[in-house]
Amino acid sequence: MIKFRNELVLPLVFMIAAVVVLVGHDATAKRTEYAPASHVATVDLSKLFERIEINSAWEIQLSSMTDNLNAEASARQEALARQIESAESAADDVQKQKIRDAAALMKLELDEWAKLKQVEVDRERALMWKSMYKAIREQATALATTDGWDIVLVNDSLGELALNEQVQASREQQILTQILNRRMLYASEITDITEQLIVRINNLKP
Repeated sequence: MIKFRNELVLPLVFMIAAVVVLVGHDATAKRTEYAPASHVATVDLSKLFERIEINSAWEIQLSSMTDNLNAEASARQEALARQIESAESAADDVQKQKIRDAAALMKLELDEWAKLKQVEVDRERALMWKSMYKAIREQATALATTDGWDIVLVNDSLGELALNEQVQASREQQILTQILNRRMLYASEITDITEQLIVRINNLKP
């Protein structure tokens, strides 16, 4: 009886082992099935920002806006200076104090106006960068679709590591931060599509 059981158990064990081996082999085979190689392109973002015409249009607009604000700021400061000077020639102390109070109010209004205009300029500059990045991303997608690129990466391996004496961080920390922020060590020139992308963006209708 015991011998009969052994004769049944041993084949069953071998069958289970065989199934485990087959399943393991199948799982391993699936894990080693690699995706097809991707076609990768790279872009020099700094060069793009420098040479796309949409950047020039924004810069002209922002420059005009800044010039107008500077002119208005100068006019307000001159008016404040005249108000302060007039206090010195006032007939009596009461009149002087009134003029000084008015000048103090003008100074507060000037400060608030300057803060408001600074926010406006900052908002316009943010819109500029957002608009440029949107154009770059859309045209990079279109170019990749046309030319068969699967991935388009920003080539951040370009340029040397630099130190900024105005920054509070130590020199070592500045260098380490730049190293850790980079994601690429090398990219062949044949992967660079910056020039094609510049042409596409500059050919966009306004």
